[in-house]
Amino acid sequence: MRAINHAITGAIIGLAVTNPVALPLAFASHYVLDSLPHHGFNGESFPNLKLFNVLLAVDILLCVALVAVLSIRHPEYWRLAALCAFLAASPDFMWLSDFRRILKGRSAQNINNRHAAVRLHHYVQWFQRPIGLIVEVAWVIGATVVLVTLLYQR
Repeated sequence: MRAINHAITGAIIGLAVTNPVALPLAFASHYVLDSLPHHGFNGESFPNLKLFNVLLAVDILLCVALVAVLSIRHPEYWRLAALCAFLAASPDFMWLSDFRRILKGRSAQNINNRHAAVRLHHYVQWFQRPIGLIVEVAWVIGATVVLVTLLYQR
């Protein structure tokens, strides 16, 4: 699942649920979203590395824009929502070492040689194929509607 989907979901949790429950819920939401069908190549290396880099840059910019919107709109729990957005996206940081390996022309590490959290993350992503983009687009549209509603109801 794209980082922006995780971040928007985390922000919604931060705005709708108060501390201390919001933080672990936001983190857990990452695994719930990754269990849904989503865009990817099922463990294969990305066929077009240049496109991957562009999508990653757009994803980062959208996440930064989300935090900017939260801070500008300034709802009551905007800081919690921003932290929850970060926590919801953070499990994907586990893949940074694989990303660096692929950039250097090497293959990703064998999933069985990784710690339990990475194996769990890999396991829940049971459907990660290009057609999963439909679910991701539907999710980002629906989540954006919910987020805008939360931002403007107060």
